[in-house]
Amino acid sequence: MANDGTANESSGDRWEVGSEFHWCGLPASPFLGWPRDVRWYMLARHAIAALIGMRATLRPTLWLPSYFCPEVAEACRLFCDLREYSDDPRWTEPKWSSLRPGSSDFVLAVNYFGVREGGAWQHWRERHDCVLVEDHTQDLFSPWFLNSSADYALASLRKTVPVPDGAMLWSPRGLPLPPEDNEQSSDWSGSALKLAAMFHKAGYLQGQGPDDLKPCFRDLQLKGEQLLGHSKISAISPYSRAYLANGVPRAWRQQRLENAQYLLERLDSLESAELVFRRWPEGAVPFVVLLTFLAQSERDACQASLRRRNIYCPVHWVCQTDDVQARDLSSRILSLPIDQRYGRDEMRRMAAALHDFHGAFAPKAKYVQADVE
Repeated sequence: MANDGTANESSGDRWEVGSEFHWCGLPASPFLGWPRDVRWYMLARHAIAALIGMRATLRPTLWLPSYFCPEVAEACRLFCDLREYSDDPRWTEPKWSSLRPGSSDFVLAVNYFGVREGGAWQHWRERHDCVLVEDHTQDLFSPWFLNSSADYALASLRKTVPVPDGAMLWSPRGLPLPPEDNEQSSDWSGSALKLAAMFHKAGYLQGQGPDDLKPCFRDLQLKGEQLLGHSKISAISPYSRAYLANGVPRAWRQQRLENAQYLLERLDSLESAELVFRRWPEGAVPFVVLLTFLAQSERDACQASLRRRNIYCPVHWVCQTDDVQARDLSSRILSLPIDQRYGRDEMRRMAAALHDFHGAFAPKAKYVQADVE
């Protein structure tokens, strides 16, 4: 998970950028609609568990990229054997020689930060027999998402949409899906706490309630996340399903794109950090703007400096892997939030804060970009 939202309508010293979503009001049309046949779950890991439970009779093997969310990987370990292939968000495709699945194995492909194209995976799949599952969490409605030919695809919706829970599973090839979940056996207690936190945070950012409302909603967020992390396979909560009924507002995706373009223009001359990407496929929208630092100490110092100015930047992810290169990258990377809650004012303030830090911290360093292997 990412660690550590804000509203344009925030008041005074309650101004923030980053962290978890608050209640953002009802979504407005026009919408980008969902695939036709979808199964809805509380979490993406529930979708993976349901899919594997439907397709496999014995304990199956799931191949995950070396650069991946450790909490999801650990959850998957409960119901399948994990194997790892080498992949890196700075590459355009994985190191294919490290990926050798059997015909009944599951392989998870990730569209890192929404800036990859799907053609390389499609060509690989044409030559290798397996169950290919794509993760489109970080750019819903990308060209890869819309034109996928994978066996299955999934997305965690609460990373880009202001809902306390929500994930979806579908088959671009029209293959059978798990049966609809029995809502009577679903556990939405964690989602309920996170929804309460979203309402409290919205009031806080609008200047309502006492100053100690912030530790209140942070406590609800953390307790809710703990409950979600220990939950069994559950259907999406009724609240989240209703909120997502029509799809995602087209304007939200456009706002994220404009924020990315605006921020990148103002960060090209940072003193001690490097932009991981400056471009992306036509029609795609980045999930965040990514920076890398020479060392973890520099990344941590910058993250702390931004936090003191109420700018909360997560790390995607603190990887737990045998891949030394993936571990090194995760120790030096920082994600800058650019989602639909914000506009130019927030991006300008974030860019200014970064330049202030970098101007005082270190001289410009020489970076070596990773090559595709």
